[in-house]
Amino acid sequence: MRLQKFLSQQGICSRREAEDMISAKKILIDGKIATLGDRVEGTETILISGKKLEVRNPEKIVLAWNKPIGVEVTFENKHGGKNLASFDFGAERVVPIGRLDKDSHGLLLLTNDGELCNFLAHPRYEHSKEYLVTVDKSLFPVEIEKLGKGSIVLNDKPVKPCIVEQVSAKQFRIVLEEGRNRQIRKMCDVCRLNVIDLFRTQVKGIEIGDLKSGEWRKLSEKEVEGLRLNERGV
Repeated sequence: MRLQKFLSQQGICSRREAEDMISAKKILIDGKIATLGDRVEGTETILISGKKLEVRNPEKIVLAWNKPIGVEVTFENKHGGKNLASFDFGAERVVPIGRLDKDSHGLLLLTNDGELCNFLAHPRYEHSKEYLVTVDKSLFPVEIEKLGKGSIVLNDKPVKPCIVEQVSAKQFRIVLEEGRNRQIRKMCDVCRLNVIDLFRTQVKGIEIGDLKSGEWRKLSEKEVEGLRLNERGV
């Protein structure tokens, strides 16, 4: 299989990150600099930034994690502060499925299953994500309607209509099926609302439940199978 797919299945990184490392000439296969078209069987000697890859057949797992505010969803934070490397997620190396910005908190899925990760993170697939948003002033029905009906344009492209329900005077629930960069915050900016708190409560049917900030749990076989069924288009 292609090298980037192999590294993804080994839980080393995503395919895109593997491609970046290959382009940067950080990977050697049997002593030769890897290229984007290289294929491997798993029997080769692979060095990543000088470190030998120990080929494994790990148990494929998915974790649900309550990401705290202030944590960058990356393993290499060049600006300092906490990132994914600051936390212990168990014996298997996992990578995030998608993103959650530094100023937001709540549910983030992590996995060592490269195929499942690529499917769930790919922008062309629609995966629902639910958030609880607190703003700085009381909401009016016109603002709730504007947020949900798909009339807001970001970067010359309208957002998709979505479910928006008011929870309290300054709080609403929103369910998105697209994952544009800082989308909710930008939508609120258009409505002249300042986001005070943004909390993700659900991803593709997986709920955060009673996980405390910084805690994680392993998804059950039933929960993972549900994700895999969707991966196969069932």
